[in-house]
Amino acid sequence: MSNKPTQSLTDKTGALLALLADYPGRSSVMIRCLITSALVITLSMTLQIPFLALSLIVVFYVTQKNVVLSKMTAILFFSGTTLAVGLSILTLKFTYSYPMLRILLAYGLFFCSVYMMRASKAGIVFFLTSVVIVYTHTFADATDNPEIVVRLMLWLWVAINYSILLTLITNLLFIPQDPVQQFKQVVVQQNNETIRRLECLIENTSPPEAVSAETLQGKILSVQHLLAFAVMHNRRYRDTKAFQLARLNTVSTLYLAAQHLDPVNDGLCKEQLQLLREACLALNTSVEQDSPFMLPDMQVSETTSPVLMKMRDALVAFSHHEERADFPSPAAPAEKTFRLNPTYIKFALKTVLSSFLCYLLYAATDWQGIHTIMLSCVIVAQSSLGTTTQRALLRAVGAVIGSLIALLMVILVMPHIDSIVGLLLMTLPVVALGAWVYAGSEKMSYAGIQLMFTFALALLETFGPTFDLVEIRDRIVGILLGVGIATLTHVLIWPEVEGEQLWKSIARILQDASVRIRRQTDRSLVSLQLWQALANCENIAARVALEPGGAPGDDQSEYDIYTTQAVLGHVREVLYIMDSIAVGSSQGQDEIYAPLREQAGELLALSAKAVSEPSVLAGWQRERAIPDSLINTQPHSVLDKKVQHLFYEITELLASQKSRLAEEREFTNL
Repeated sequence: MSNKPTQSLTDKTGALLALLADYPGRSSVMIRCLITSALVITLSMTLQIPFLALSLIVVFYVTQKNVVLSKMTAILFFSGTTLAVGLSILTLKFTYSYPMLRILLAYGLFFCSVYMMRASKAGIVFFLTSVVIVYTHTFADATDNPEIVVRLMLWLWVAINYSILLTLITNLLFIPQDPVQQFKQVVVQQNNETIRRLECLIENTSPPEAVSAETLQGKILSVQHLLAFAVMHNRRYRDTKAFQLARLNTVSTLYLAAQHLDPVNDGLCKEQLQLLREACLALNTSVEQDSPFMLPDMQVSETTSPVLMKMRDALVAFSHHEERADFPSPAAPAEKTFRLNPTYIKFALKTVLSSFLCYLLYAATDWQGIHTIMLSCVIVAQSSLGTTTQRALLRAVGAVIGSLIALLMVILVMPHIDSIVGLLLMTLPVVALGAWVYAGSEKMSYAGIQLMFTFALALLETFGPTFDLVEIRDRIVGILLGVGIATLTHVLIWPEVEGEQLWKSIARILQDASVRIRRQTDRSLVSLQLWQALANCENIAARVALEPGGAPGDDQSEYDIYTTQAVLGHVREVLYIMDSIAVGSSQGQDEIYAPLREQAGELLALSAKAVSEPSVLAGWQRERAIPDSLINTQPHSVLDKKVQHLFYEITELLASQKSRLAEEREFTNL
């Protein structure tokens, strides 16, 4: 027990370092953010364009991993800003002299924007509309001159949209590849790994260690995402989506099969391996040149390794797949009926309430320095309680770090700055740090944006040196108060928890896996949809761990989080072994192992049913779950080992679920 805190701290430190580690494309995002931010700072300071902090945050949001996302984000941001500024000016035109009516109308528009933020597919447009409405709402409280208020709103529109334009230009100039080229490059790299393993076997050298289930999942999902971006960007890829997906499935099948080539047990022949290598090289040429795939002559004996047979079948099947435009049958037009979603209404009411409470605090104290307090309510508001808590934590951590850096800069650096060059030398390292964090995992990316934004709010809102420490204090106080009020509102009023949704999603994966393993005779791999569904479950589990009640010290919640992670780990291994068995079995072996596959499917179906009906596990025992033919039996082949491993993982999965349910009953009785 004494080593548990130390081990936990070590694990957390390792996880943090892993999140900060470099990966392909991260440096590119950081450099583009850095270049555009330098241009924005120089132009805003030279031309005295206000709202520099907002201009910089737009730079971060519009800078994406590829051109498609950057263009989409830019269009949505422009639409949202224009809509919000137009509505705000229109509101002030009729209500400027009537403060109560102005406040009611502003919050009415704010409510509609927050509702559409959840209800619309273009939620980012209404998110930005909500931010601008609640931000410009305070302009009228700062002055009695309506002309100044209108000028501020128009300058806000300029500050956001000119930075969008600069960011687009920078991305178009400095992004090395479009999504199609990125997709081709990653597919070729993955296929090259297959070729390298074949070459090692041909040369009788030790091949690299087989990838883990987690690594395989990451590779499959990353290539799938790149294909989605390529389809969005390129008309030809959009018209031939089925062909491109078949190409992706073929490369993934070859990659997975190559991981399970065993030179000792598979009886591999160098001639057969050489033929497969030539076919993989031809597939690379087809991908790079976007040309038809011409399969070399492959006369492989039917008595060869099942893995080689799987690789050959995949190549033969793809060589018969023609690249032609897909013409889906026209679907019947759906009835366009607008219905209010009660969940979204509650979400909008919670957000409006927290924002209004912050506005009352801001107006009652007449504390102009905390005017960003209302922004926190919109930024923190997310679709679930776990996501809201995560966003609140990231905003608070980023704000504290940004404020501390700003404080050090004011004390140590600002007295020695007398030019724009000095300002850039002071600011750009902080921007680079924020951009590096932003370009990483979604688990911490927002902290990078908030770090940079808080720093810019404290030091870059005036067109000259600033030595006012009060400004830094006001920014951090406003942000922390807003985060606290917003989080409490979402926790206490209609909390949207995801625990039930998580287990329903796990049950669907297990049910689909049960169906697929029983149909293993079609010799197909686990679908990409199952890997994607598993990744979604892992993301939900990470958010559920942040929901109230999941804090350290709550034994029941800690145990539930641990059990959830264990169940997801066993599910990942089950999917991985199912793929391994699919590529390692021949037609005859499929028939021999059919009864075992049927029993495995029944156990997976039982595990899926146990999610909604825990009583089905009441009489379940681990010893009786494993077939007699696998107990105390020495495996005679690699496939025997894989089948034993599959049943081991399934029984561990059921045991984890049973212990979780028993633990829940124990805490309920207490």
